Amino acid sequence: MALPLPSVSSSGAIHELSWTSKLAPRRFAAFASLSHPSNSSMQCVNQLATKQTFVVPAHGSHARSRLLPSAASAVDASNTAPTPIQKAAKCPFEKLATVISDVTLSTTATTAIAAGPSELHPIPGPPPLSLDALKDVSVIFLEGLHVAMLRFSEKYGPVCRFSNPASLNGATSWVFLNSPASIQHVCATNVRNYGRRYLPDIYTYVTHGKGILGSQDEYNARHRRLCSGPFRNRAQLQRFSNVVVERSQKLVEIWTEAAAAAVSGFEPASSPSSPLSSPSPSCSGGFITDVATQTQRLTLDIVGLVAFSHDFRQVEQVRRDIIGSAGDSRLLQDRVLWAVNTFGEVLAEIFITPLPLLRILDRVGFPQLRRLDEAVSIMRQAMLDVVQERRSALAAGLPGKDDLLQALLTARDDAGVGLSDEELWEDVHDIMGAGHETTATTTAALLYCISAHTDVRQRVEQELEEVLGGRDPSYDDLERMPYLQACAKEVMRLYPAIPVFPREALQGDVLPSGHAINAGDVVFMSSYALGRSPALWPDPLTFNPDRFSPEAEAAQHRFQWLPFGAGPRMCLGASFAQMSVCLMAATLLQRFRFTPLVPNTPLIPVAYDITVNFGPSGGLRMRVELRSGGVGGRAQ
Repeated sequence: MALPLPSVSSSGAIHELSWTSKLAPRRFAAFASLSHPSNSSMQCVNQLATKQTFVVPAHGSHARSRLLPSAASAVDASNTAPTPIQKAAKCPFEKLATVISDVTLSTTATTAIAAGPSELHPIPGPPPLSLDALKDVSVIFLEGLHVAMLRFSEKYGPVCRFSNPASLNGATSWVFLNSPASIQHVCATNVRNYGRRYLPDIYTYVTHGKGILGSQDEYNARHRRLCSGPFRNRAQLQRFSNVVVERSQKLVEIWTEAAAAAVSGFEPASSPSSPLSSPSPSCSGGFITDVATQTQRLTLDIVGLVAFSHDFRQVEQVRRDIIGSAGDSRLLQDRVLWAVNTFGEVLAEIFITPLPLLRILDRVGFPQLRRLDEAVSIMRQAMLDVVQERRSALAAGLPGKDDLLQALLTARDDAGVGLSDEELWEDVHDIMGAGHETTATTTAALLYCISAHTDVRQRVEQELEEVLGGRDPSYDDLERMPYLQACAKEVMRLYPAIPVFPREALQGDVLPSGHAINAGDVVFMSSYALGRSPALWPDPLTFNPDRFSPEAEAAQHRFQWLPFGAGPRMCLGASFAQMSVCLMAATLLQRFRFTPLVPNTPLIPVAYDITVNFGPSGGLRMRVELRSGGVGGRAQ
């Protein structure tokens, strides 16, 4: 049976929103009325004097942050002992585990948080209804919010505000942060005041406020607790890693066949609009293909197998892409793939449409909403069929599968209550959607960046030879491949899959910089702007994996590199995603050498719709050739 896997980023609780240029005219119309805050905007936080302290409720409490007179010292999560996550997972990605540790501590303990500096500073921003304001808004329209936030930080500093006197979309104003210290305050130190994600109404329409994607508060916290276990368990991650390598080897086999066919002068598969591959006459055993498309097919198979042991057989489609009739069209899951692709396309097109308008469009039968509803219905029914089959097998005492769905079927909360069929469909759908396209684009960008820099490629190949010697990589090998990991982190710095993650302030607050936040403000943070800030990274547009050497990382702020977001709503499967990227790259780079078709290109042209994509460059076409002297030979 064909089963669903959204190709879009179902970000939500898995990872964060993308607010981007492709959808700019609709998405950022609200910004047209933004202006500089008045002096009155400071009044709601004047009560936060030096002698007052935030008291953050314990995890699970419905009480909101309150102010009490106190002389208590501030408690910083960074000064506490390692959490069970760090101890149990023993993930090779230590910096990521540290950030997760901070978040865990800040959301599971009653913590006294110092109020901040006694001297409050107004947040800079464009004057109301000024030419500067119009110019700033035009950057959002034309280049996307992720680029605009980088420009704003260069123009106004690491904190700036656009006021919203009309309270459009329920926000009192928009505050843009590009300071690691401020982001740590919002996402860890005083996280209880910023616990709600700022969601476009389309998420409410699609999810009805359920699942990990569109839910908030305790509902979301419960589902994250139940779903996070497999991603913190080292043994489970090792089993997942075997799936990653096994399916990557299938891609190696198909690419090796394609290289052999290229030597024989085959006629490649093509379409009238855009051929996915062609032979490379200038190299022995080489061909040209859109690597981004092929890695998406690879990750689609991987997440299907890891999530619920379902083989989408999309790597077989790579054979058809490259060799043509040698592929078996019966392996394609046309109906579900249509649903997967349609879900992403329509969601992007109506991303910022307000809920009242969505309901009107629904009543009149708006074609795009009909397509979206049909896509969701197909995916939902397919997943529910699998869930019910699994429950029947459990009831019959049959051995279960070793996958995410099996773990969720048996998961129980503190009250001994598990997930219903509907909840399982919603959560697995969200997790798979979050892990598909984002992991694929990161892997493709990693292959491109390594191959575009000869010195980097040589160091990676040397490390792979020393550690693996031609054998398949494993989970345990990752900690012995620090340079490959550094390359992956550098790619995520430059091309984060999800560039912006917003939060809503529940109460007035003061940032460590002394800037006042109002209740109802929406605070935007950007992994893209952080990653390209000259104040944080020398020569930020240069690809330099040595930024992530152990010594260099030790000198960085822990909230300086946030490709998975930060806080309780950060990417649930961050460790799995980073593991998958490195294992796929290690498997492919041992056998093949990749050559970008446009040499000496310092940056990959990318765009963002829901997640990062390579639309401006027409995909990511590269020449692929065997590293050995003959077709099918061992990597040398």
